[in-house]
Amino acid sequence: MDETNAFLHALTTREPDDPTACDGWRVRDLVAHIVAGAKEEAELIEDALRGVPGRPTRPFPEREAAYAAMPYPELLSALALEGVRLNAAVQALAAAGGTVEFTGALMTGADFRMHGRSELALHRRDLVGDDEVGRCLLAQPELTAHAVKVLTVMSTLQESIATRAARAAGAPAGFAFRMRSPGRGDVVVRVAPTPSLQMAPPGDELPVVLCSAADRLLALWGRRPAGELDMSRNPDVRALVESVLYL
Repeated sequence: MDETNAFLHALTTREPDDPTACDGWRVRDLVAHIVAGAKEEAELIEDALRGVPGRPTRPFPEREAAYAAMPYPELLSALALEGVRLNAAVQALAAAGGTVEFTGALMTGADFRMHGRSELALHRRDLVGDDEVGRCLLAQPELTAHAVKVLTVMSTLQESIATRAARAAGAPAGFAFRMRSPGRGDVVVRVAPTPSLQMAPPGDELPVVLCSAADRLLALWGRRPAGELDMSRNPDVRALVESVLYL
């Protein structure tokens, strides 16, 4: 099952005012967030393809306000319409071979497509929690590679490594750690002096956090996995690592 169908199926199992794993968000709030994001991305791409001068990506409150107040049946209709619109815009961008700036990152058509896949996989988990379908989706290596890229360059996101590293008071100079999943390359999380994420072959010069590929993606996006991350190799840095990872 792909991310779109998995998300939509999960959505049918929830009521609009049910809580989600996103702090303070009901199901309707999560849907409003996705619809507003799809509309924003589509507008930026369409403008670029028409030669309209670029503009900054609008902040979440500004672009989500209209959808937050929308009746739920209308919101679901908007989800379908904006999804179709964004898909067409992304296909056109891919055919043109250009890039469009979104939240500080220059994105190709393939990048936008991957961003959408990642968002739906993550928000499906926010809707229904941990299950086998979700773990399979979240474990896909291309979603981790995408997270490493955008969470380094999209510095205005609350999930960006720059934003999260700023909260890690007391991090020693040059502090970094590795996130390791079986059969995969490591993700090196550099907290200071310049926050960044980087894919790298396994190594042992830094503290190592062991977890499944699905749990690693969740933690990279600031979400607490269902199980504990294994920091038994370096238990002295657990508090600092968790202060960086979890929102």
